Amino acid sequence: MGDAPPVPRSAAQAAAAAYLRELLSRPGWYRRRWEQYAERNRSGQLNQLAIAEVLAHYLWEHPRTVGDADVLPRQLKDTTSRALSGKLLSKAALNLFMDAFGMSDFDRDQLVKIWEGSSHIRVLTGERAVPQDLLSDVAALLGPPRHQCLSLHDHMLIGADRRPVRIRTLQIIEALEAGVDRIPYLYDTNALTVSTGQGCRGIAEPLAQVKGNVYVTHLLLADVLNVGDTLTLEYWTTFSFPAGYEEREYRRGLFRRVENVDIRVEFDPDALPAAVWWAVWDGVGGPIREEYPVALDSQHSVHRYLRLAEKTLVGFRWEW
Repeated sequence: MGDAPPVPRSAAQAAAAAYLRELLSRPGWYRRRWEQYAERNRSGQLNQLAIAEVLAHYLWEHPRTVGDADVLPRQLKDTTSRALSGKLLSKAALNLFMDAFGMSDFDRDQLVKIWEGSSHIRVLTGERAVPQDLLSDVAALLGPPRHQCLSLHDHMLIGADRRPVRIRTLQIIEALEAGVDRIPYLYDTNALTVSTGQGCRGIAEPLAQVKGNVYVTHLLLADVLNVGDTLTLEYWTTFSFPAGYEEREYRRGLFRRVENVDIRVEFDPDALPAAVWWAVWDGVGGPIREEYPVALDSQHSVHRYLRLAEKTLVGFRWEW
């Protein structure tokens, strides 16, 4: 049983460049690093000369080749442009960006995996739209379920720009039949990256368009399960949204029986909501059926545990 095939080199570089652009455009440390050198900023746009300035300042302090200590920002503008466009993002250039901007271990790991075309991470595309009859379309495409979820934990992180940074999902599954080596993964966002950890050996290529702009792929399991076998899975979903977008809710559809559901939303200290509610929606696209206010804890997060859930849409909504 092999891993999913790696992404072609050109596609991997383009995907890594797209993720790099997203990291540099988000409000926060990386963006502030280059904004200090930008004479004029346009909302939602990267200033490539200012970014080149960050790279130059880093090379002055940490020269890698002869001439780095005297390199001018304008001399790095073409390198910056080619890297951010994905036309030529070498490993050396990627390392320079990561070092110059002091990127976190998580962001470095994501970028390197994408650049390498790892089977454990994919950049997927689609558009935000969830039709009401999604379930019947999924059932028609995938057939009856081959596994059930025994435990589900979602942890969403909202960044300083009020946009989702990522969701960490941890779940325990049980095989309902022999030979289960993958589970379906649906996505409906205009662009996202999904990366796998414990219990997964990779991510399949996008399988099909379910309906409208909803797509499905598969998380490939680290082992082949027989009836009754269980496995713990861990994966992260990283989002990319346009400038100015502000998230105001997180919803989890639980259409099949799931025990031990834990949902947590954590907010950046610089983007605390004015009010938060736990809510139950009347289906996808439907109105809120019930809700009640909840308070942030000392870690700027809200949390809800459900002992059992089935055929429901639940989560948090908030106001800024």
